[in-house]
Amino acid sequence: MLAALAFTAAIHGNVVSVDRAHDLLVIHHHAHAGMQLEMTMAVRMADPRVLARLRTGQFVELRCAERQNPWVCVRR
Repeated sequence: MLAALAFTAAIHGNVVSVDRAHDLLVIHHHAHAGMQLEMTMAVRMADPRVLARLRTGQFVELRCAERQNPWVCVRR
């Protein structure tokens, strides 16, 4: 897991939607070190069980691997 954290970005924002069928979370996040713009994007959760606890509109703080597309969130 340490290797996965080597290239990660801390992002925070609001959940737009949860796609449990594809293990994706759509989040509208604020600007952060890895992305200087506020935007809406899809991220994949490393542990899809986390999606069961997330709801539209919920504020989340995530740590995501930037070198994957979609970004994979390795910590919540």
